[in-house]
Amino acid sequence: MLFDWFKSEKPNVYLGSLAVVSESKLSNIEHLFTFNHDYLHDHIREKLEEIFTLDSIPDTEHQRKSDIGLDVVIVTLRGGEAFAVNWGTGALPLFWRPKIKLVSRLYNLQSKRTIRTFKVSQSVSWKEFFLKLFSFRGIFRLGSLYGYKDMELLLYQACLELIDKMRKVV
Repeated sequence: MLFDWFKSEKPNVYLGSLAVVSESKLSNIEHLFTFNHDYLHDHIREKLEEIFTLDSIPDTEHQRKSDIGLDVVIVTLRGGEAFAVNWGTGALPLFWRPKIKLVSRLYNLQSKRTIRTFKVSQSVSWKEFFLKLFSFRGIFRLGSLYGYKDMELLLYQACLELIDKMRKVV
């Protein structure tokens, strides 16, 4: 009974904003060579909304002092690609692995003060990338090298790591 007085109340976590804003130079180059780049952004945003199914931020009068807001932004979304640039007698192979980088922020709802920020990056290993590149699908290019399901898996892995980091703080 005495120790109940010293316990702090557990904060409620509410969802602030979710976004996909991948604007790196490599993403812009990838955008030139793929047709489904915008669809990938939309698809990954939908999956992000499915993962973070928290309540929306309540009105100011219904907030407690301990309530926390969560913002999650995908700052890098690369699908992974490989091709060669030819000139005259030579060629230069170019390739990059799929990568997803998440940045999140936990903040106090009433003061809007940031409690902590987190960064998580998830990419495919070089071994896995080259195995996919030299597979039947990769050699004959039946569609993009990495599809929606592959990118979803990367997103799930990154979100799991992010949630684990945030769980330790909250």
